[in-house]
Amino acid sequence: MTTSPEYAARRREVIRSHHPDVGGDPERLRLELSRLDREFGRAPQPASTFRMPSTAETTDARLTVRPSRPLRRLQRRTAAQIRQIRGRLPRSVPGSRRYFDI
Repeated sequence: MTTSPEYAARRREVIRSHHPDVGGDPERLRLELSRLDREFGRAPQPASTFRMPSTAETTDARLTVRPSRPLRRLQRRTAAQIRQIRGRLPRSVPGSRRYFDI
């Protein structure tokens, strides 16, 4: 579906003036965008379905399980090898570690 330049410009203008990040009201933004969609004969775009998880959803018991001892040992060894390699890289390489980076 192609978008007319006039529709895109008007949509950006509405978003710039009514978006919550710039102090606008979310409900007013939805109303203005739906009015603009009707004016240009377009189907209203669906609202985002994203929502922040509640605290009950984030405190899942599976998230608190500690890795096994062999896995922790492997993680420590891997981290030590990475530190060693970064210490040997020249300063011009991104990711190299120097005393002042600590």
